[in-house]
Amino acid sequence: MDPSPTESLQTWRTNETEGRESSVWRAMDLKKRRKILEKKKTIHDLIKRASSIDDPLSPFDSFRRYRRNDLSLYLESGRGDRLSSSVKHHIQKLLKTNMEGFYGSDWPIQAKVKRKEMSSADAHYIFVRELRFGKAYETSTQRTCMEGCNQIAGFVHYRFILEEEIPVLYVYEIQLESRVQGKGLGEFLMQLIELIASKNRMSAIVLTVLTSNALAMTFYMSKLGYRISSISPSKANLPTLSVKYEILCKTFDSEAKSVLENDEEPTKD
Repeated sequence: MDPSPTESLQTWRTNETEGRESSVWRAMDLKKRRKILEKKKTIHDLIKRASSIDDPLSPFDSFRRYRRNDLSLYLESGRGDRLSSSVKHHIQKLLKTNMEGFYGSDWPIQAKVKRKEMSSADAHYIFVRELRFGKAYETSTQRTCMEGCNQIAGFVHYRFILEEEIPVLYVYEIQLESRVQGKGLGEFLMQLIELIASKNRMSAIVLTVLTSNALAMTFYMSKLGYRISSISPSKANLPTLSVKYEILCKTFDSEAKSVLENDEEPTKD
């Protein structure tokens, strides 16, 4: 039996309403997708722009010199794809001295990974060079330097990357010669890193610390206010690793905080 005129009208109205609602939803979905794509492009351009800067230290001239606690140092920028063989050698030697003990038998594998990382075009460096006016001393290449020699006394390796769709400055390494440790230089460098991150509109600073490195964990968490990130192995339920580490973060906006920080309150004894 054919539907009555009334039934046909009701069916038409129903289909018409459903059609309009479907169109609205499609329009909303399209608008949402466009907004997501625009946000991704903005973040991509932000990281690309930050990564292309030759000298991220240029806005911070007051941080180029460090004269405290009997140290006379100056800082300069560098890029991974522009490192000389002598600088690469010095970095490798310093990494081995400072980190081999923490990695133990895993060090040969880690050293290979770090050698590859150090030469990346994405790798930014802050080199700490030491001035020893009026004193002769030996460099890493065993050549005697006289007044004004600028041996590398430490370095920071960092990159501008995406972490969980959040633009971050990721500190890959901060390594200092033993003779300049314990004199406030590490805190000074991390303050500079925060300035660089802020200047380039990064939403957080992220770094990795071996759990066996108790001094580093205390330095970042107790002294500098970093927190164990929600993406850290201990918080993300990842399988147990032979070398245990934590991913720490310091966030600068609410979105980064909601994504990268762990909201669990520390347990009280």
